[in-house]
Amino acid sequence: MQPNEKEHHTHHSPTINLDDFEELLQKASDLRGHRCLGLPLGIKMAQLGIKLLNLSDNDRQEYLMVFVENDKCPADGIQIATGCSAGSRKFKMLYYGKSAATFVDSRTGKGYRVVSKKDLATRALELAIKDNIIKVGEKVEVMSKLERQVLMNAFMKLKPEELLDAYTVEVAWDSPLVSSRMEPFVYCSKCGEEIMSGMGVKQDNEVLCRSCLKGPYYRRI
Repeated sequence: MQPNEKEHHTHHSPTINLDDFEELLQKASDLRGHRCLGLPLGIKMAQLGIKLLNLSDNDRQEYLMVFVENDKCPADGIQIATGCSAGSRKFKMLYYGKSAATFVDSRTGKGYRVVSKKDLATRALELAIKDNIIKVGEKVEVMSKLERQVLMNAFMKLKPEELLDAYTVEVAWDSPLVSSRMEPFVYCSKCGEEIMSGMGVKQDNEVLCRSCLKGPYYRRI
């Protein structure tokens, strides 16, 4: 099932130069407020995913959709490199806690899931030894300043293909995570609040919002 193409609007934002890593990193740092560890990784995830999709600049602005599987700093790098935003409904945040993102052509639902290589830490240590950041056999404590330095060095210097794996996927467009089609507003049968774009959950003969179905994230005081 494909999204209604009437939903797509022509974007007039400047074309993003995916090859200019330093410019992308500076823009991501400006968005974040500082240059943090995950920004270069997020940018390189986007570089690889978009390269594999092989979309033209216009098609990328119009039809690219991204699913990011954690809410940490790589997400900011991905936003800058793709030009996708949550408000455009083209940037979806999934709280899986994984260093992964999926880049999809919204016309077909097909794309590529990009994920950190399982031996990324080993590759980072090997590069750090080569660059005289650490010595052979030196212990690098998890979450330490030295580990961050080792990882940042790898994220900055290694090519996307050296940091990341990718495989083809297809996203089901009838998934409530997508909500890419405009549908009439409905009202929750329990709380009476308005629910947008098909995000309600049908239960028996009623439609419930997700707060009433699973419990809200807030507590009314």
